[in-house]
Amino acid sequence: MNFLIFIAMLPSPSQRLATIDDLLLYRLSQLSAAAGAMVVRLCEGSHGVTRREWGVVAQLYGHAGVLPSELADRMHRDRARTSRALTALLRKGLIERIALPHDRRSARVSLTLAGRQLYEVLMPQVQAINAQLVSALSHDEAAAFDDALERLRRQAKILQGQWELVLPKANRRLGRTPPAPS
Repeated sequence: MNFLIFIAMLPSPSQRLATIDDLLLYRLSQLSAAAGAMVVRLCEGSHGVTRREWGVVAQLYGHAGVLPSELADRMHRDRARTSRALTALLRKGLIERIALPHDRRSARVSLTLAGRQLYEVLMPQVQAINAQLVSALSHDEAAAFDDALERLRRQAKILQGQWELVLPKANRRLGRTPPAPS
């Protein structure tokens, strides 16, 4: 048997799932950590914002007057972390809060001029990192990857709905002690 044919018959890591190194979510996490480290250094080292704060700035660009809860939902982040990022951005003068007239406790958030300028400087740099990363793929491979990624995202949403009924809610206040067996 030809060696290349033999190699092609072996299951891929996504099919094998033998170790943690084969798991899709772990592999995506490794990719995100490696590529994301460049964005973190760019954001924190050059612009004085965290990656989470940058994500908020990027989401607010072109979307003025967003409720913090809507922003958290759009970013698929919990509201507490989103609120902390908004507080930091407010202190840095990158966003503004406009209280709602009918409910002074609620507010809409928008980028300030400084926030929009940050986006306009930082976005091309982040795009360049992404373009360099994707340059490892041919045009057809990139298109196939985008298609596969979208199908995986849709499947994850389906599974999330199914597992939501089965799995207990996360409670990080409980610490690391596993629940008692039932």
